[in-house]
Amino acid sequence: MNKKVFISGSISIKKLPKEAQKSIDNIINKNFEILVGDAKGVDSLVQRYCASRGYYNVKVYSIYDAPRNKISDKFRFEKVEVSESVRRKRESERQQAKDQAMTRDCDYCLVIWNGRSKGSYANILRAKELKKGLKVVINN
Repeated sequence: MNKKVFISGSISIKKLPKEAQKSIDNIINKNFEILVGDAKGVDSLVQRYCASRGYYNVKVYSIYDAPRNKISDKFRFEKVEVSESVRRKRESERQQAKDQAMTRDCDYCLVIWNGRSKGSYANILRAKELKKGLKVVINN
C-alpha cells in the first residue's frame, strides 16, 4: 500500500526552505501520496513545488465545496465535512478539522514551522499523539 505524507506549515512562510524541498524530493522519489491543505503559505508552496516537478500524486483537503487553492486540476480533492457547531467557530478553529483529517489519514507528517504558528504546532503535537512519523523543518 502506498504511504501518505501530510505536509503542513505556517501561512506566513513565503518560500520553501531547502531542507523542506529535499524532504519533498525524497517523498516524490518514493512515490508517496502527498496530503496538503488549501491555504496560502506552505500549502500553496507545496502544491506549486509538486506541480513544477510534474508530480501529481497529491490530494488537496478543504472544508469547502471547492478548495480555496488547488494549483493543478491533476491533484485530487478531499472535502472534509464539519459539523454545524464547528461551522460557527472562527476560521482557524474550523480549519483544525481539515488538519485532523489529514493527520488521521497519513503515515508521516512533515511540518514546516516558523516557531510561532499555533496551527502548525498543533499538527506537531497531534502527529506525536497519533504516533505518526514526524519531521519538523524550522523556518524562522
